Parts: sequence; structure tokens; C-alpha cells
Amino acid sequence: MKKILLLLIFFNAVNFANAEVTYLEIMNNPTDLKLNLQYAKEQEDQGEIKNVIATLERLTALYPKNIDLKIYLLSISVKTDSTEKIIRLMNEIRQSKEIDDQTKKKVAQIFNDLSKKKSDPEKNKARDEAKKVVKKEEKKREEATKEKSKWIFYQDFGWKAALHSNISNVSNTKTKYSVGSVVTMTGTEGDDVATINSLIGAIYQIDDKSNLSLSVGTSSSEQNRDTSDENDTNTFSSNYSKFTEKNVFFASYSFTDTNSRRTADSFSNNLSFNNIYSYKENQKILTGLNFGNSRGNQNTANATKRESNTWRQGYSLGYEYLFGAQHKINLNYSYTDTHAVANYNAFDNDTISVTYIKDFTFGNLGLTYSYSDKLYDEADSFVNSNIIRSDKVDNYTVSLNGNLGQVFRSQEKIKIPKKIENFLNTLSYSMSWSETNNEGSLLQHNYNKESFNFRLTKRVYY
Repeated sequence: MKKILLLLIFFNAVNFANAEVTYLEIMNNPTDLKLNLQYAKEQEDQGEIKNVIATLERLTALYPKNIDLKIYLLSISVKTDSTEKIIRLMNEIRQSKEIDDQTKKKVAQIFNDLSKKKSDPEKNKARDEAKKVVKKEEKKREEATKEKSKWIFYQDFGWKAALHSNISNVSNTKTKYSVGSVVTMTGTEGDDVATINSLIGAIYQIDDKSNLSLSVGTSSSEQNRDTSDENDTNTFSSNYSKFTEKNVFFASYSFTDTNSRRTADSFSNNLSFNNIYSYKENQKILTGLNFGNSRGNQNTANATKRESNTWRQGYSLGYEYLFGAQHKINLNYSYTDTHAVANYNAFDNDTISVTYIKDFTFGNLGLTYSYSDKLYDEADSFVNSNIIRSDKVDNYTVSLNGNLGQVFRSQEKIKIPKKIENFLNTLSYSMSWSETNNEGSLLQHNYNKESFNFRLTKRVYY
């Protein structure tokens, strides 16, 4: 109860914090160009010009060579009294190699007219000329887009540090059941794990309303005190997205090969289908189905690994409410039915969660509380044949994520060159603190732990 009160106090403190209006986290996929443009157009239709400009400015920083984005931003800017911004954009557009000489000459003339700022009538005339150029270029770009490559390639380089207060989940009493008897439980508590990873990805724009993304990655983890969490992992993932006026559909598949250095290797497959329906402008209904399996590489040193092989299916139902341009609340319920080779490893899991997200100029702050209730099918005779395992898990998480470009733009004292800012825009950060309280029917599953994670990821586009 104390933890819930602390979260509520923090929630209210953040809710009334003074921050500039900025863009939302776009569908948890901020690098999807088509999806971000769709969001910008929806905001334009709703008259939220500030959100449109913020989104387009971020995109032009991420894709500084994309002349289409600058043309779009210019078309929005001429609707506002943002003369300085129009001058900057026109200066960038007229230096581009992607527009013809006649258009460059026209843009240069408008640029000079705006720079003089002699009188309001002259500025209005120049603004009208800018609109004509924008309209002409938008038409040309729409025709040329069909001939451009639909592929976007990128590579991620990442580093993560994770600090744990109880990495081995040692019970609060330092005891456990073993064949029905209470014995001493040992294990590493405080420890940290460092992970480096690399990922290569590609996004294919099927059409204006759908895309396909693919990625392969590898990572390596090193533990400081213990060795049980050291591994080399290879991953593959694919995602199909389909957008309509009020609906977004996602289909995802992933494969993970975890090569543990001291225990048996494991392999997992996951398939999910998710749908987001915009019930109202600020309300969404979230639904999902998920399927998966995991298996271990049983060997002489891990003779019972096969017994923990599982396959599962489940569903989720959620509700999302957006208020203002900075706040979002997500309520979610999920159920998973997990089967196993050995029934004492099979269980049903019900989870409810509530998440609050607030946008700041330096990143997105999230507060999450979740409660899970797990009930296993049978008792494990190697642990205690008279007690069937059940776990009730409370989890509290505070997270912050964004990119370093946002951090520098959020303050006015330190100005950085444009090239450095563009570099920082593709250098993302994420950090989180979480506390887990596990109350289990078995002694070894009564434990508390805290963890802190910090990650940096650099994305390079090709």
C-alpha cells in the first residue's frame, strides 16, 4: 500500500509539472517515417499545428537529406506567423540538389523578400509566393515518390548496464523447499550485468498504408560477480503493419537463440497479432493474441531441461486515453495459458497493469504498476509434493526514454551545431527503475528485488 501511495504522489507531481507542449511517442515506433507522417497529417486535420511542427522538425533532424519533409514543414510554416522558420527552410531547400534550377531561383527570390522584412504587405506577398512553390513541389514529389526506393536500411549499436539487488531471487528467509524439507538457500544477490548488442534492420513501404520491417541482431552479456546470466544471444524479428483511418493492425514474429555459457541453451518463437482501434480522437481500444514456445538444449549436464519446454497462447485487452498533448493512460488485462512437458512447469497467468506516460521536451516519463497471479497445474515432487506452486507478483516501474537531441533542445543555455544535433537525434537513451515483490506458496518464491537499467543506442541509416 505504501508503494501505491508513493506512485500516486509521484503521478500527481508529474501531472502538474510545467513543460512545453511537444509531440507524443508515436505508436511506440518513432523511426517509422510513414507512421510519423500519418500522425502529423492527423494532427493537421485536428488543427494541432504545434504538434505537427514538432513532429516534422524531429523528422527533418532525423532525415536531414529528405527534401520532402522540408517541403511539408514549409507548407505548415507558411500558415503561421513563423517568418524566421520559413527563411531557414527556404535556405535549406534552395541548397538541395533534388530540385530544379527554376525552382531554386524562385525560392531564392522568396528568401530574399522575406529576409528584407520591409513591410507586412511585402511579407504577405512573399508568403503567397511560398505557397505556390510548396504546392508545385508537393505535386512533383508525389509523382516522384512512386519511382523512389521503398526500402529503408539501418543499423543499431547498443550498450546496456543492469544493476540488480537480488539477481538470483534469493528468498527473504534464505531458505527453500527441497524434496519436502526446508534447507538453506544460497545464491548471488547484488550484481550487475553489462550487455553490448548490434542489430541490422530494414523497413519496406508496401504502400501508403502498410509496411514490413525485418531485423537480425546479436548481443553478448557479461556478469560481474556470478556467471548464470552470461550469454550470447541471436535474434530475428519481423513485423507487418497496416493502417486505416481509425485502425492500426500489427502482426509480429520473432525467434531468439540464447546461448548460455554455463547452462543449457534455449530457443523461443513468438507470434503475436495486435490491433489498435481509435474509438474516439483521444480514446483507443487495444486487443491482442499471442502464441509461442520455448525449448532447452538438453544434454548430460542438463538432463532435465526438456521438462521445462513450454508452449503457450494468450490474449490481451486494453484501453488507452489521451488527454492534452502530453498525457496518456493505458489500462491492460492479459491472460496466458502455458503448457509444459512436465505439468509442474505449466501454469495460468492473469495480469493487470496501469501505465501513465507524460511527454517532456527531454523525453517520455512512464509510471507502471502491474499485478500478476500465477497458478501452476501440479506440485513438483522434487520441491514439495504437498504444495502446488502459486505466485502473486507486484511490480512498480519508473522509466524515462528519449534521445540526446531532445535533452539538448530542452534547455537554452548550451547551443550545439546542427551536425552534432543531427547525430544526437539518432542516439537514444532509456533508463528504468523497478521493484518486484513476489509472494509464493513455496519458500523459495518469496522474495523482493530491485533493478536499475540504463541503455544507449546509436542508429545509423543507409
